[in-house]
Amino acid sequence: MNLELIFSIVNTTALVCWIILFSVYQKRWVYRALFSFVFTGMALIYLFFILKGMSGDSRGGFDTLANVKMLFSNDEAVLAGWIHYLVFDLFVGMWICHDADKRGINRWILLPCLLLTFMLGPTGLLLYFMVRLIYLKKFPQDPYAENLLH
Repeated sequence: MNLELIFSIVNTTALVCWIILFSVYQKRWVYRALFSFVFTGMALIYLFFILKGMSGDSRGGFDTLANVKMLFSNDEAVLAGWIHYLVFDLFVGMWICHDADKRGINRWILLPCLLLTFMLGPTGLLLYFMVRLIYLKKFPQDPYAENLLH
């Protein structure tokens, strides 16, 4: 199996999903499509490669940084780790879009948050938390608060 081809496919899929998410995040079908098809498909691909990459003679563990590096010493495990990042960052982006839509936050204010989430994960989420803090004028923030606006 050509790992470079799989890498290109998952990267392209993620990029297209980010573009669709930003463009039409107010549409509920976007969330259904991401949950039902993209996340499920990517999770199955992840599962295949993580099992393949960490089976057999793989060494390492999660107890030290050196052991984590050993876990990801083969290409299948690295590909699985990359898919893990793609899916979780996209999920966070989806949550940001949904939350911003409920709160009436402008899409163009949202764009830097989404770009940073796509490229640097937690940094984009942190920026969105700051935007949300300024917009709602209250801290601490409750992601499930019933009072959505100021």
